[in-house]
Amino acid sequence: MMSTVELRSPDLDDSVAAGRRILLIEDSAVLTRRLIDLLSEPGRVEVAAQATTQSEALSQLQQSAFDVLVVDIELAEGNGVAVIRAARQLYPPDAQPLIVVLTNYASDFVRDHCFAAGADYFLDKMRDIALLKAVVVDGHSKWTPAH
Repeated sequence: MMSTVELRSPDLDDSVAAGRRILLIEDSAVLTRRLIDLLSEPGRVEVAAQATTQSEALSQLQQSAFDVLVVDIELAEGNGVAVIRAARQLYPPDAQPLIVVLTNYASDFVRDHCFAAGADYFLDKMRDIALLKAVVVDGHSKWTPAH
């Protein structure tokens, strides 16, 4: 079980310490480990929580705020599209998370369904995984109003 206590070094300024918090929603243990390695960069991005099912993901969203959701469509129970819809409703308009779909089901139909639900990016696990880190670090949600 992960601790919710966050330790901060006094010598880090806030811009460095305030990295993006990711909720990783993926049911493959092997891919989860790979994605945590890929996406972990102290001070910039961290996988703050994980979920393997729709209900676990919804529970995590209600317990904590995340900057980024990396969502698989096919989960051990439920599906990622329902999680995307719920996240868009849970977060206020000025604090919408970046939502990145990472799936093996990269058809036009599935992509359109994900965008309609509120996804910002749609990436194919096999073809686009190399793009994921850049999107997570620098991407912005189109659902957050411009200031």
